[in-house]
Amino acid sequence: MRPSLRLRYHQGTTAHTASIYPFSVQGSFGHRGTYVGLDLLAGGGEFCWDPFEAYAAGLVTNPNAWVLGEPGNGKSALVKTLLWRQAAVYGTGPGGRWVAIADPKGEYTSLAEDLGLTTIRLSPGGTATLNPLAPGPAADHEPPDKQTLRRAHMCAALVSCVLERALTQPEDALLFAAVEHLTTIRAEPTLADVAHLVTNPDHILDDRLGPRADLTAETRTVAYAVDKLLTRSLRGMFDGPSTVTLRWDGAGVVLDLSAVPLDSDALPLVMVATAGWFQQLMACPGPQRIQVLDEAWALLGNLHTAAYLQSCFKLGRTYGVANLCITHRASDLAAQADDGTATSKIAAGLLADSATKIILRQAPDQIAAATSHFGLTEPEAAIVTQLARGRALWKLGGRSAVVQHVLAPAEVVLCDTDSRMHGTARARPEQRSSRSGHPRPPRRDPARRSRTAAA
Repeated sequence: MRPSLRLRYHQGTTAHTASIYPFSVQGSFGHRGTYVGLDLLAGGGEFCWDPFEAYAAGLVTNPNAWVLGEPGNGKSALVKTLLWRQAAVYGTGPGGRWVAIADPKGEYTSLAEDLGLTTIRLSPGGTATLNPLAPGPAADHEPPDKQTLRRAHMCAALVSCVLERALTQPEDALLFAAVEHLTTIRAEPTLADVAHLVTNPDHILDDRLGPRADLTAETRTVAYAVDKLLTRSLRGMFDGPSTVTLRWDGAGVVLDLSAVPLDSDALPLVMVATAGWFQQLMACPGPQRIQVLDEAWALLGNLHTAAYLQSCFKLGRTYGVANLCITHRASDLAAQADDGTATSKIAAGLLADSATKIILRQAPDQIAAATSHFGLTEPEAAIVTQLARGRALWKLGGRSAVVQHVLAPAEVVLCDTDSRMHGTARARPEQRSSRSGHPRPPRRDPARRSRTAAA
């Protein structure tokens, strides 16, 4: 007869045995992706996430994500460590991930140095210029008609932003005709070329749009708006041929926009031009790409700029791009447009088009907006107001998790945005290994060192 295993009965108090009740914690989200921290709803188990891995596992229906959090609650630290760890796991460049970051506050310079990202510093009246109408690396893979539509859409977004209203039919027709004409006669048209053609329509535009007198009367405001772009808002940044050489086969790029004040009228325009330049990179074949748009609220001010961001979200799966948008409060997304307008509906749709929502602590007066935009349950809404620093509510598809972000000692300096508040200078990358006690990851390619175009 086979011997059987006999175990003694286990005895314990009711306080201890309550912990073995089944289903008291939720199941893990899996180990695929990069380590983020501890899932407090899964008994403190590991929480891993990557936009492409989550999509491949069927957890989400698209790779887009929003990150919201009040200043000082670890929002930028979370994004930086995600990019840092993804580079360690998946690599950078053609064989890994390509990263494009719009950085309105100049917070990603240190990360760019470590990952070998090209840093381009733009400032009004500076010497570093990017041409958002340049063909870029997608020229060989994109039909001319698609280039024309992309360029015309961006120009319409810029002019609409200046005018603070939607374009009329004649204005929109004039801009499209000018961009289409320039695309056929120039390999690399610029916004200055568009301004010249709008101000002085040649006979080709006259034949298409009607008599010059009628054209001038109906569309003179477009000429004024484009002139403002070139002489004030975008002066020296996006108004001419590119003066910066970017390695398309490198690790990625950071556009440092810190010289443009966050509360200025120029920031939405700069963000639109930046997104337009990024879209060239995203449209061409290549590795999986991550596009980070900090202060993304600046793109939701009018119909054209919101629709432009919407197109980036819609094409994420087509181009293999994960869009990661960052803002402070849920109300920021609705405050840019009046309720019930097409713009506000697009802004609400952008949240619906993002399968991943990461919500750090929100003030009590923001809960109504967060609940409305993100579909928070009553317990989730109560949790969001009480989250500690570095702790966030993650909503992936139909599941939720409360995750405590864990920083490694070597990452603390990388994520420090309070050095000036503490009166200490940020350590240079070469000094981090001695301060933290952890060696820095070796560079895979010395040629990938960050190159800076100083304004």
